Amino acid sequence: MLHFLLQLAVLRLGAQGDDPFAPAPLAFAKWPALFPFFKWVDGTGISTYIKATTWVFPFTETIHILALAVLLGSVFLIDLRLLGVAVKRWSPAQIMEQVRPLMNWSVLIILVTGVFLFIAEPRKLFDNAAFGPKMLLLALALIFQYAFYPGVRKMQTSVPAWGRVMALISFGLWFGVAVCGRAIGFV
Repeated sequence: MLHFLLQLAVLRLGAQGDDPFAPAPLAFAKWPALFPFFKWVDGTGISTYIKATTWVFPFTETIHILALAVLLGSVFLIDLRLLGVAVKRWSPAQIMEQVRPLMNWSVLIILVTGVFLFIAEPRKLFDNAAFGPKMLLLALALIFQYAFYPGVRKMQTSVPAWGRVMALISFGLWFGVAVCGRAIGFV
């Protein structure tokens, strides 16, 4: 049921009044000047190679999703501690110190594999109603992660109110990235 509601929400995001062929509000197709770039990427040798093989795309997507699981697990562990729900024996700073290498490596892997996934099907992603929102949420989540999350290292004992707010924002951004990523294949 939740899966259906999420798909419906993404499809509603793409609704454009009376014109069923209008691009979704945050789809890259809203900006036709970007199409030559997407077309150029589609014509590159690496794009052709990925499309011509049966194993490169699924392998890359699997690595992408596994890295996302590691990242989300690490981030959510810190967020749950900031909310006072889990791992109360450790301070947020201790948890952050333990999972930071996992977070950094998984972000790197996600970005590299994400580029290859984009290269594999740029024309599809140009019109996709979920790809634009995913890229926007990913940019916001990464900025938030690297601009505000380092403050967690200062939380040795108690968690201030802004730490709880930070956890909720983090949950929302990363959940949005995951949902939009999942929706790419359906819209």
